[in-house]
Amino acid sequence: MRKVTLLAAGLAAAAGLLVPATAANAADSADTTVTFAIAGAGGNLSLITGGPVGTIVPGAGKATGTLPTVTVSDNRNGAPRGWVASATSTDFGTIPKSAVVYKATALAGKVGPGTLESTGDQTLDSAKTVVNRTGLTWPLEVITWTPALTVNYPDGAAIGEYSGTITVSVA
Repeated sequence: MRKVTLLAAGLAAAAGLLVPATAANAADSADTTVTFAIAGAGGNLSLITGGPVGTIVPGAGKATGTLPTVTVSDNRNGAPRGWVASATSTDFGTIPKSAVVYKATALAGKVGPGTLESTGDQTLDSAKTVVNRTGLTWPLEVITWTPALTVNYPDGAAIGEYSGTITVSVA
């Protein structure tokens, strides 16, 4: 299983925040110090994140934005085959992980038969499936999506920075 951890750092309750761009390649283990960390094992089903993190913008009662593009590459033998991508979250300081919503948007790259679907908005109070791929028969397929993230914060949340970790896994 390939595991990717994204750190949605510095959500500010009073002003927008642009997180620096970064890129990464599939590897057995690699970490970046500011934006997100990647860890995983080798194999023919891999998960990669990269590109700019985007803007996380606080507003009345929530912060929204996009995370780096997620890429799943599947060149395993056998057909039909499939995979499931799931996401989890930690608490964002005093904001509970049950207030974190993840949605896989802009799915692209499907080749051949079967289904590829986003499961829509998922509250990350526990591990949730965010993308399903079934019936893959093509020798190599590379699927990408852009994660949209919303962090709802309760009325009266203190002004400041809130950090949490979003983990995306594929199996």
